[in-house]
Amino acid sequence: MFLTDPALRRIAADTNDVLPEHLWRHDTATLDPIGDLARVLHKTARAFTDSTTSLDQALTRVGVLADTARQGLAARADLHMAGYHQTLTDALTARERHTVLGTGLVTAYRAWRNHRPIGDGDQRHLLLRRSDPSRGVATLRLKDPHTWLVVPDAEAATAFGIPYPDRMVGEVTEADQGWTPTAYTDPQHLHIEAGMAYPLPVCDDPASACRSLLRWWHLRHSDAWHSRTPAQLTPAELAHLAS
Repeated sequence: MFLTDPALRRIAADTNDVLPEHLWRHDTATLDPIGDLARVLHKTARAFTDSTTSLDQALTRVGVLADTARQGLAARADLHMAGYHQTLTDALTARERHTVLGTGLVTAYRAWRNHRPIGDGDQRHLLLRRSDPSRGVATLRLKDPHTWLVVPDAEAATAFGIPYPDRMVGEVTEADQGWTPTAYTDPQHLHIEAGMAYPLPVCDDPASACRSLLRWWHLRHSDAWHSRTPAQLTPAELAHLAS
């Protein structure tokens, strides 16, 4: 699953760049301006990750305090929360530090990224929903100059309710009119006439085309499918696929 690292997740949410690792680490040993930026970014990323853990712990303590207070209120119709001032103060302090580090992380990343182009090559990663890592990541693998195979990660499979984590769900093809998704789970299905590959409506961009594939498979495995092809779906269903 992509974006389990807090720093990479925050960077993706703010910039839509999905990185498989801390790519800037490869520059930290160089003695030039890019190396300086990479070292600042690396230090900030580590501090942000530590801050994420600290904030999670502080919020957990607040949650425990709230649960205890609710139990006391239910039992005695009274409210006594020993140490709640310090617990809440610790949480607010952790939040403030996390906010500052998050802003610094993204600023440092943008500075490094401005001087370090990252080529997609034959593989690229994109958020299925812009600025929302919780909807997961699709990996696109180049099939030919205009067509990419699509593989959703486990978070995407869960978010869209499909049984295909880290497995190919089809392809998206770029053309003059937009991006055309074709759903299939085996390349051989493209050569079978018995409806094993499903052409879907044209989409505006690669992310919406990838979402269309996942939404099709969600429908395909639901009680609403009724053995229909995409051509037999209602206008509302087709619009939902392409949104």
